[in-house]
Amino acid sequence: MPEIGERVVNGTAQILSSPATSLWLQEQETGDLTRLAVYPADSLETSPVVPAEHLGPWLGRTEAYTIDASDYAAIAPVPEGTDGRFAIAPFTVDGRWGVVAAAVPATSALSDRELDILGSIARQAKLALSSAASYETLERTFLSTVAALANALEANDEHTSTHARWITDLALRVGEKLGLEPTHLKQLELGALLHDIGKIGIPTRILVKPGPLSPEERAVVETHPVLGERILAPIEQLREVRRIVRSAHEHYDGSGYPDRLAGDAIPLESRIVLACDAFHAMTTDRPYRKALGVEEARRRLVEASGSQFDPQVVDALLRVLDES
Repeated sequence: MPEIGERVVNGTAQILSSPATSLWLQEQETGDLTRLAVYPADSLETSPVVPAEHLGPWLGRTEAYTIDASDYAAIAPVPEGTDGRFAIAPFTVDGRWGVVAAAVPATSALSDRELDILGSIARQAKLALSSAASYETLERTFLSTVAALANALEANDEHTSTHARWITDLALRVGEKLGLEPTHLKQLELGALLHDIGKIGIPTRILVKPGPLSPEERAVVETHPVLGERILAPIEQLREVRRIVRSAHEHYDGSGYPDRLAGDAIPLESRIVLACDAFHAMTTDRPYRKALGVEEARRRLVEASGSQFDPQVVDALLRVLDES
């Protein structure tokens, strides 16, 4: 939604030669009118929220209209840098009232045609916000489903019942520390949640074995990244996430599995998941050993930096742990 808001206010300012524009939408729970975007950025010295009780006289309006300083003052302080004259174009999104507001240039007035244009902008804003709201709802539902699936996978082992979510939260903090863009952070989140999804195809007796695995059992376990990739293959939207899942057990020096990738050939998201997964494994009880202390786990991360782990990932992970 921030990107939509920025485009609406910037476009409105350009089309109408307005010195200040803003986009507002009611909160679902409170009915308060909240500012989503403003142009120029941070230019209007006014509250970003108009309480619901001040909106009564305006909620019935459906066509674009203008207000003067006294009208504006009835709902909020007149913004600095304007004379209080604004053109307002209302719209509704899922029953919530919103407006596109444009300050009228000090030496002119808006024509009926310009009001019509502002009304058209508001209608386009409504469509864009409706689509964004639907997408965000779908995305939240999808993420909840993914998280439930990941937790279900871990639920048969009391030692790792929160494994996927804990690693995901830590991985996101490391990704932010490394400057990942939002799109890559989303892929990291899904990859971390699903990095061990292939273990669904591994016999439980092997997963919870209270001692070292035999070479044959180890070979079976090492098939799970490929199984995970296959499980996710039918979902086109998870194309990049599949790469992360397949490579989440590759080592920086090429000694990992299943493809013996090394260095930058391993997706950065996978390198992050590996380090966070290892730290969690070391600091939690497992069927075959007790948890290590945090300091010992940190020491082992540093010791394996450059071999098992990407040095920049280890550095970022340690900084995140220092902040915890």
